[in-house]
Amino acid sequence: MCFRLLMHHIRDCLPELKTRINVLAAQYQSLLSSYGEPVEDKSATLLQLITKFATEYCNTIEGTAKYIETSELCGGARICYIFHETFGRTLESVDPLGGLTTIDILTAIRNATGPRPALFVPEVSFELLVKRQVKRLEEPSLRCVELVHEEMQRIIQHCSNYSTQELLRFPKLHDAIVEVVTSLLRKRLPVTNEMVHNLVAIELAYINTKHPDFADACGLMNNNIEEQRRNRMRDLPQAVPREKSLKAPDGLPRAPVESASAAEVQGFTSKGAIAGSQGDIALEANANATNWRGMLKASKTEDTSSEDKNKAVPSVLASPQKGHAVNLLDVPVPVARKLSAREQRDCEVIERLIKSYFLIVRKNIQDSVPKAVMHFLVNHVKDNLQSELVGKLYKSMLLNDLLTESEDMAQCRNEAADMLKALQRASQIIAEIRETHLW
Repeated sequence: MCFRLLMHHIRDCLPELKTRINVLAAQYQSLLSSYGEPVEDKSATLLQLITKFATEYCNTIEGTAKYIETSELCGGARICYIFHETFGRTLESVDPLGGLTTIDILTAIRNATGPRPALFVPEVSFELLVKRQVKRLEEPSLRCVELVHEEMQRIIQHCSNYSTQELLRFPKLHDAIVEVVTSLLRKRLPVTNEMVHNLVAIELAYINTKHPDFADACGLMNNNIEEQRRNRMRDLPQAVPREKSLKAPDGLPRAPVESASAAEVQGFTSKGAIAGSQGDIALEANANATNWRGMLKASKTEDTSSEDKNKAVPSVLASPQKGHAVNLLDVPVPVARKLSAREQRDCEVIERLIKSYFLIVRKNIQDSVPKAVMHFLVNHVKDNLQSELVGKLYKSMLLNDLLTESEDMAQCRNEAADMLKALQRASQIIAEIRETHLW
């Protein structure tokens, strides 16, 4: 009687017990599959693992990988983010006139004229200054290459951890693959940097003032300058005879008003010249002659007027004091002073031209650098990765060494196989008990 009760109790517990055994058997079967079967054809196994890694690496870049990361951007998505967010915003944050002071602009203008006083703003000064500003785009461009290179290094680890678990069986093969891919990336880095450097050098080699966008900007600038010139001329008093203009109501000589206005007009004419305006040459020469007469008159008036001397602004070149020796070999030291109307206009024109041309170059760099990185680094690695791995690793002398399993892996496989056999035997015994009829 007790035996029968025991057997009935065992039979009632069998369904739950069998379910637990089946669950454990499935787990150990999956574990054994992850360990892989013992390698029989090492040559085929090595080629298969190399091909699979190369495929997963390329798929991660293309965004078609089997294991997609959900916690952060990786692979091709991160490269896209670097191009259009990190690199793009960095370029947009670069000030076209950053690090460029008014004194720098005036010094460049004077240096470009040499020993001759300038009637017009020399175009050489614009080229000198704009090249200095364009050169600042090289550093963020090279940093973009570095960030993409780092991301392609991270893809190696991503593929090793998520996509190719079989590589964990063969640690030497895994290390060899990482070394080959890292070497390929390292080899392409200086080539890509050189191309990016050349892109900036190309922009520096020839300042194209005939660029359509730059020509449009110059045209708008000329229209604005001409409008300002007309407004200033309209605000000037009516012209008076030359003899009367040199006498004040009290009979004292005074500086002619038309000389200042002529200097202003001359300043606008010079700006129009550098911006590419093409006015009437005869009118321009006449204006220049008037400007020289006005400046000579103003110079004579300053010598006879003490009030003008008190209001005179120090020159950019430091003036020696009376009673002190003058050393002409000393380098002139710029001092803070108020700019003249012409100097202000010249600086404003140069700044506008630099900004307009800098924006054109920045757009070119923002478009060409990602293309260069994709061609010389990303696409080159994608196209040559598998052939590089096969050429470096698929050799008969390396088969045994690369496909050597770790001792822990072999031991774990044997333990999992023994446990799976035991569970299968237990499931078979339970099935036999359920088929037994107890009376």
